[in-house]
Amino acid sequence: MDIFNKKISFHIHTKYSFDSNLEPSFIVDHLVKSGYELAIVTDHNSIKGALEAKKYAQNKYMDNFKVIVGEEVQTNIGDIIGFPVQEEVKPGDYKRVIKELKRQGAMLCLPHPYHSHDLFLIHDKEFLSDFDFIEIFNARIPAKLNINADQLRIKHNKYPIIGNDAHVKGDLLNCYFEYDTDFSIIQSERKYTDIKNVRKSQIINFSKKKKIMEIVKYLLLYIIGK
Repeated sequence: MDIFNKKISFHIHTKYSFDSNLEPSFIVDHLVKSGYELAIVTDHNSIKGALEAKKYAQNKYMDNFKVIVGEEVQTNIGDIIGFPVQEEVKPGDYKRVIKELKRQGAMLCLPHPYHSHDLFLIHDKEFLSDFDFIEIFNARIPAKLNINADQLRIKHNKYPIIGNDAHVKGDLLNCYFEYDTDFSIIQSERKYTDIKNVRKSQIINFSKKKKIMEIVKYLLLYIIGK
């Protein structure tokens, strides 16, 4: 898994996530045009989009652009990201999810640790010992929570990683980073997702679930920009 000295986009969702409509091929083309060299695609509870993106990139760009297959798996204590992944892991108990990801040789990342996670468990040294990375910046959550995540990463000596958490086109270029060979970040850009893009992903989510009242609610919030 050669990810060093490359312009990387991490934490990307495709149409196979419940709250995204991005085509895998579009993601690849859009990132290539913007000078990216590697993408780590991490759909919710699925690797279909990542596999499609990887195949598309191999056929069109060969060695000039790589896709790593990842998965953001929902567990009873919050989301866990693994990469690279060969087999899809079903959501459920976090201990089983961690075991199955590690069996595949995946590296583990704790994404947005202070958002939608068991706040007691994420401070447990034994629990964190299974993780390689902590997402120190997520473009969709408040700045204070990202600061807390970086402090957690430093305290437990984990590798840092920066997440776009991209769900719609406007999210894709918010962030990038480059690793040195020791997983230290030598270059990066970090921009927060516009609230309208968050609303777009929420509208997509409820559209897929056919929840009309929720669609109307978030459409109104999108229109007024709140």
